[in-house]
Amino acid sequence: MTRDRARDEDFASSRCGDVRDTGTGLPRLLSTKCTTCIFRPGNLMHLPPGYRDQLVQEALDRDSWIVCHATLPATGNPIGTQAICRGFWDVHATESAGCRLTTALGGPVLAPPPDPHNF
Repeated sequence: MTRDRARDEDFASSRCGDVRDTGTGLPRLLSTKCTTCIFRPGNLMHLPPGYRDQLVQEALDRDSWIVCHATLPATGNPIGTQAICRGFWDVHATESAGCRLTTALGGPVLAPPPDPHNF
């Protein structure tokens, strides 16, 4: 059985959104960590033990990044307004081919973190 790639991409887009800046085509990156960033001390998102490390490993295995949870469509942000997690970028950008390529192409495009009252 073959997978329907377009359907898979639509599903991923609806869950994670799109970090591409429409003006430049480069990924958006939060200019600072959001108020509940999973990379801030204190486990502000109340993640199970090891879950952040799992998310990081999955992103690195894809040579990608983590999308900031506060920008996800599920928090009411329209698809196309998502951004890379600043905490992930600060710690792991050199380990991700996607982040290194973004830098080589002149990016990322910095975006302000979302208003914490919106999520």
